[in-house]
Amino acid sequence: MDKISIRSGRVVSEKGKLYTVTEYPKIVYGERITKSGKKSLRTWEPKRSKLSAAIRNGLRNFPFLEDSSVLYLGASTGTTVSHISDICSEGMIFAVEFSMEPFSKLLELSKDRQNIYPVFSTARSPENYSLFIERDPEIIYQDISQKDQLRILLTNMQAFPGWNYAMLMLKAISIDSSRNPEAVMREQEALLRKERNISILETVNIGNFHRGHFCIVMKNNHIS
Repeated sequence: MDKISIRSGRVVSEKGKLYTVTEYPKIVYGERITKSGKKSLRTWEPKRSKLSAAIRNGLRNFPFLEDSSVLYLGASTGTTVSHISDICSEGMIFAVEFSMEPFSKLLELSKDRQNIYPVFSTARSPENYSLFIERDPEIIYQDISQKDQLRILLTNMQAFPGWNYAMLMLKAISIDSSRNPEAVMREQEALLRKERNISILETVNIGNFHRGHFCIVMKNNHIS
């Protein structure tokens, strides 16, 4: 997989493995760090990160730039957050997490990385952190394994109407584990299409790495 479909100087593929170029050559979750010339590369494992899995499975729409502002909902301990931190090296990542144990690890991560801003809050209540975020994030990224995960995303889209792109790591089996995950995903896509300001750019099945999961990429029609 030396050819990847995304275009970012901060994401590279060598010898079939995916990496992010990092300014922080410190292990976060057991990944390997190697040198390529003057660059430090962190292995981006698809089984540990759904965004990496989506890239490995052909993701075409990758909105993250070096100076992007990102609202990350469901940050957990910061595995994927750390790679987005590598990519958006001059940006800001507002990482929302509600469980204390993973949040404590996220907090430690933010001490080493100046572009991560941890937020201890439920993502269901963006009013708790909207004042903390000076301007609407350009990208909303959500990875929350709850039955009402779509409603959580829509609530945050309404709270931050200036968003440009959104990425939903949909866990279909959390919505209905008794049905075919793809059928559940299609229903969620249909609900999204009813929202006038949302266009679905693509949906990538990442079930080979994360059972019952899909990556849905959206654009805000109200933002040129």
